[in-house]
Amino acid sequence: MIRMVAWCLLLASASQCLAAQPDEFRFHKDIERRDGKAESIVGVALDADVCAAAHGGFPDLRVFDAEGKETPFLLETVTETVTHKARMDCPSHVASLIDLNKLPYAIQITIDLEKDSPSADGLAIFTPLLNYERRVRIFGSKDGKEQLLVDNGLLFDYSRYMDVSNREIRLPKNDTRQLKVVIWSIEDSKESPFLELTRKFHDGNESERIERTVLERRPFRIDRIELWSEKDETLTQREKKVDYPVKMSRVEENPAEKATIVYVDARREPLTELTLETSSRNFNRAVSVQTPATRGVRTRWTDIGHGQISVLDFGHFHREAMGISFSEQRQGEYRIVIQNEDSPALKITGVKAKGNQYRAVFLAQANQTYRLYYGADEAETPKYDATAVLGSLRLQGDRPSEGTLGMEVANAAAGESPPLNARRILNNPLIMGAVITALVAVLGWALFRATRRINEIPKE
Repeated sequence: MIRMVAWCLLLASASQCLAAQPDEFRFHKDIERRDGKAESIVGVALDADVCAAAHGGFPDLRVFDAEGKETPFLLETVTETVTHKARMDCPSHVASLIDLNKLPYAIQITIDLEKDSPSADGLAIFTPLLNYERRVRIFGSKDGKEQLLVDNGLLFDYSRYMDVSNREIRLPKNDTRQLKVVIWSIEDSKESPFLELTRKFHDGNESERIERTVLERRPFRIDRIELWSEKDETLTQREKKVDYPVKMSRVEENPAEKATIVYVDARREPLTELTLETSSRNFNRAVSVQTPATRGVRTRWTDIGHGQISVLDFGHFHREAMGISFSEQRQGEYRIVIQNEDSPALKITGVKAKGNQYRAVFLAQANQTYRLYYGADEAETPKYDATAVLGSLRLQGDRPSEGTLGMEVANAAAGESPPLNARRILNNPLIMGAVITALVAVLGWALFRATRRINEIPKE
């Protein structure tokens, strides 16, 4: 029995020590280096072919040199440094407000910037009103010289139709110290919830009844005006997003749910965003992204992200937001559910995708060629010391040179019957079942023999 247990433990230990072999992987690609004559750190990005064949978490990736020796590597997400615009308040005060009689229903607001305030890149007008539309013209002045900055700006709130509004006007680059903001159509008419009722009587009986709708004039109440400027700020490293090819397989309308469903085929790339393309205009819809989840024989769609899509295209104003973000997913199929409610269905023309990018980073020897192997059912995530080694080199300023992947080559040997080794024995349920059964039988027989020996011991 002891020999049997020791043999099994040795078998298990050997399976952990055996390195993967190139013949175990279904595909490989040549890694093309910029300078193969010198020793260097190489980083090669995984493409759609690798994502389609590799398992979740990429445990079945290996780098082998020309002699078939396994080369340790570090798998990491590609990052980038991003610069964005940060807003800062521009201290200012309202110098005057004039009612312009020459323009019907127009006012002119003069705003002076404080002495140490930077030039304004835009302004926001705050009002408690809903359901309005106003035109804006803005002039800038410095040293008595006036110039037109914005000719036909638009402020609006369309809450009656959809949850969209705009209260900001962006200014072109300028060095003016005074702004004149002209807002016209500052009054509008709103239908009162009450009716004006006129009743006429003759000989004690009502002879006539007249109902009139009452219109209320609404002045454009302004609570405050804020000026702001923008400054470039560099963010810390963040995951770089790249485009991945996906295909819109079909579009279905679901009248019962008042929804449009867009089906998307992918190749298991690490996606984080889907963007719809449409020829429709002026809409705002709630959307969700779903992936299939199989439980037993049933497949159900599970939400992984929610958002709003909208396109506003009115006159000179255009705003578009068609992307839906979600946490990283590697799926072969997605679907986007658009909630139409009582609005007409959108005309969807295509889908685009973005996601994270992974790369394998390794130390390449001079005058050596390498291949990336992938797609193996039994490969386990390797444990290398490449993280510590490459980390030390990067602290000294060494950066990976970009390698590229060649054409995908199918490994014919991967389809042949592999030689029997310790790892395959342990991963074979029939063999392992037989080993466990034998161990249980041996253990039972040993217990039986031990019990008999105990019973044969003479009692004192």
